[in-house]
Amino acid sequence: MKTKKRLRLKKNVIYKSLFLVVLILTVSFYIMFIRLNILPFIYLMLMFIILVILNLGIYYCLGHKKIRKVGVFVSFVLVLLFGIGLSYQSLTLNFLHNLSFLNIETKSINIITLNNSNYNDIKDLSNKSFALVSDESTNKVENLLNKEIKYSKKELEDTSSLITALLDNEVDAIMISDEESKLYQEMQKEFKEDTKVLKTYQVDIIRENKKVKVTEEPFNIYITGIDTYGSINKVSRSDVNIVATVNPKTNQILLTSIPRDYYVKLHNTTGLKDKLTHAGLKGIDMSIKTIEDLLDEEINYYLKINFTSLVKIIDAIDGIDIDVPFSFSADYQEEDGEFIYYEFTKGLMHLDGKQSLAYSRERYNLREGDIGRARHQQQVIEAMVNKLTSTKFLTNYASLLGSIEGNFSTNISMNEITSLVKKQIKEMPNWTIEKQVLTGSDSSELTYTFPECYGYVMIPDEESIESAKNKINEITNNY
Repeated sequence: MKTKKRLRLKKNVIYKSLFLVVLILTVSFYIMFIRLNILPFIYLMLMFIILVILNLGIYYCLGHKKIRKVGVFVSFVLVLLFGIGLSYQSLTLNFLHNLSFLNIETKSINIITLNNSNYNDIKDLSNKSFALVSDESTNKVENLLNKEIKYSKKELEDTSSLITALLDNEVDAIMISDEESKLYQEMQKEFKEDTKVLKTYQVDIIRENKKVKVTEEPFNIYITGIDTYGSINKVSRSDVNIVATVNPKTNQILLTSIPRDYYVKLHNTTGLKDKLTHAGLKGIDMSIKTIEDLLDEEINYYLKINFTSLVKIIDAIDGIDIDVPFSFSADYQEEDGEFIYYEFTKGLMHLDGKQSLAYSRERYNLREGDIGRARHQQQVIEAMVNKLTSTKFLTNYASLLGSIEGNFSTNISMNEITSLVKKQIKEMPNWTIEKQVLTGSDSSELTYTFPECYGYVMIPDEESIESAKNKINEITNNY
């Protein structure tokens, strides 16, 4: 008799413990959703009611012999589901919290001297002369350098003047970004062969945003793709330059593409104009401000990706569907330099990450050249937006975060992203995406970056610029 009583008490303890585990996981699961802040209030209340009913039902089942097995089965199912759910929620929360570190741009600044100099260490430049183009990154390097040595400095207006000053022995050393240094080495044999890097400093630049109420007010996002693999924080040429104008009230998105070789005045520079792509060498702020000058439009946020990013993100969403306008061939260059060739056939094609990158980079085999490439880039972005805003991918978007995290840079905050997700879940709107490309004519001109040699540029068509401005205003004023 006592043995049966003990056994019954033991079972009761097990059932109560099982219910307690379910209750704790339920509360944790619900609290995590509150912290994520992606569900509208009505959905949170509905979830609360359902979870309360579930727990009351389990408690009732576990307390009655005839239906106890049902309670045990449902409890184990819920423990499994809540466990999986909590792991996804944790991944999502960490991803969103890490967004605050994605607005950092890392610039590598080289200290360069002549090969035939006796300078082998940064301390050898004590009391020597430096030339630099003053900006936020070189100012930060100066702060670091001032702790090591004393020196005199000469501020110049452009990078070309820096290199001339060094090669002509007017200064002992120059400060120049690593990307600009590599670009000039490609173009100028003397600079490549007669100079050496004495030291490289890495400085982080924080990029702020111009906030708006993203669920209520129109805003502009600068989407840029840089021509590098690896770390997304690198500074490099901007091969993709798209302004996405978003109207959350009318659910409209307008993609305005600007060709990489557009001949424009770089922000706050004098003298020659330059290719828009070269603005990226000065950092994303230079690209943004230059485009703001061109379009007379404020850019609120940016989203930066590179070759690695695009491939990984598209593979993470199981590829995209593209309506190829005509047949052509293109190549994809691996990070190690190896080429893979693809054939694109007119009609609907499903593309993976590498195919998408080849499709969006090709210009030589296209009828419209760089303008055609801009149209392809818009197609890729539209296909990604359509897939990421579909019900399927909103319900399991957390599973994508492991592949996407670290593969893009943005200054959109966690709260702004969660408010947009919340709006999408609540309303499930059908977004209308429109596209336009600025046009121009081919030419060969001197540029701000290379003032001594002619290079290909695209002279802007002023009518296309005015038309683009009008279309942007039409979207932004429609609310």
